[in-house]
Amino acid sequence: MDTFQYKADYKFFLDKLAGGDEELFKRKYLKLFDFRDPIIKRKEFNLIRNKVFKELVLKYGEKCQLKIHPDCSEEKKFDVDHFIPLSTNKLNKEIRNLQAEKGKKVASQSFGSNDISNFKIACKRCNAFKKHKII
Repeated sequence: MDTFQYKADYKFFLDKLAGGDEELFKRKYLKLFDFRDPIIKRKEFNLIRNKVFKELVLKYGEKCQLKIHPDCSEEKKFDVDHFIPLSTNKLNKEIRNLQAEKGKKVASQSFGSNDISNFKIACKRCNAFKKHKII
């Protein structure tokens, strides 16, 4: 796939999201990805955040869709979370075994899109716990 910087990244997401089914991945999951600069995507997201939150609440109710923190929904405050994060260094760490330079983090890559299908309602605890991880 020419949109992914590395073939190993494409394979990682193909296997994780679609169980290796390339047609399913292209049809259902490819729209979750946008490889533009995360700063641009973050600015775009900030403009649509409130609208997206209202749409998600109408569709799913005001409840956490992640449910990954032991104290999930304890505070009853919710955010919009990118299921595939706008950027992450997870694959650079896990697939390429890159090491951080002293005093710096491992370089991140741009992945997630602002497509409505890439958004989940997350309680404050789960959203903070997830950060830029791929779950």
